[in-house]
Amino acid sequence: MLPYIDEAEVSITSNDPSVVSRSRSGRKVSRNLEQQKWLFDVTWPAYLSDKSLPLEIALDEMKGQSETASLVHPVRSFHSNASGTWQAIEPANAGSNQVLLNGTGSLSLGHLVRFFGHAKAYRITKITGDIVQLYPSLRRGVSLSEVVQIDAVAIDVTRTDDDITYKTKGPLTTISASFEETL
Repeated sequence: MLPYIDEAEVSITSNDPSVVSRSRSGRKVSRNLEQQKWLFDVTWPAYLSDKSLPLEIALDEMKGQSETASLVHPVRSFHSNASGTWQAIEPANAGSNQVLLNGTGSLSLGHLVRFFGHAKAYRITKITGDIVQLYPSLRRGVSLSEVVQIDAVAIDVTRTDDDITYKTKGPLTTISASFEETL
């Protein structure tokens, strides 16, 4: 788990596979649907050395873009009224963007969920009764009674590059880095 993430400023964006781009030759290129992943930019506040050094070491260990860590978005991964167990009440196929869920507490628009055994985190875009619409579409099917993680959804991430920004002013250091979801 990345340290002090709840104190950081975390932005989340989608590397959307439905976007069509043009290559240098002018040829249209569309990305594979399997490549949708969440991108994160994280900026930690100014820390004294006792907090900034362990964080710098954790980020240095992720150099080479091969090591992963878990990131729990401090806002999007927490549902204030989430409690109990949520589960699928009907199977859903890969490629579907709707699942039927039942549970206790409440779900919130815009928050992240993750199905048991899935590597992918999904955003809730609409709730109508038991029908929950997700973005992106399911990468893998969901089985009957499959458990849904609704609070503190951990997303496995890796560094997008080896750059780490360290801004030092007096005894304080501000650190920022970029990450992408690993699938």
